[in-house]
Amino acid sequence: MKKQTRSEARCAAFTQIFQMNQHKDDMEHIMNELLQAIPECEENLGYISSVINGVSEHESELEEIISAHIKKGWSYSRLSKAAQNILKLAVYEMKYVDDVPERVAINEAVELAKKYGDEGDPAFVNGLLASVYKSL
Repeated sequence: MKKQTRSEARCAAFTQIFQMNQHKDDMEHIMNELLQAIPECEENLGYISSVINGVSEHESELEEIISAHIKKGWSYSRLSKAAQNILKLAVYEMKYVDDVPERVAINEAVELAKKYGDEGDPAFVNGLLASVYKSL
């Protein structure tokens, strides 16, 4: 079995955060589904579950931070669901995950936005997270 990279683990965490927010599934159900779909996630389960739990636990705070950095005329609710969850994951990592440098969190979020977001999401995610980075 191929060794899973942190980027792949982050991608798995994002998809599970997205699913949790869409379907309000419990953590145990989400992790079981993840392991069935992507067995190699098992080696990064600690990271994945801590990020999912952390985003869930700090969700209101993360949304406030994101909202504070959105340009005038826009609101958090206008962002695509993918962008909302990518930003929550990245801000959580920037603020609470010591072994992920802020610039890595930003770059990884941009890559997730390219893969899962709308056309303008990568540039938007990059700009918003750069603003969050300056304020942290």
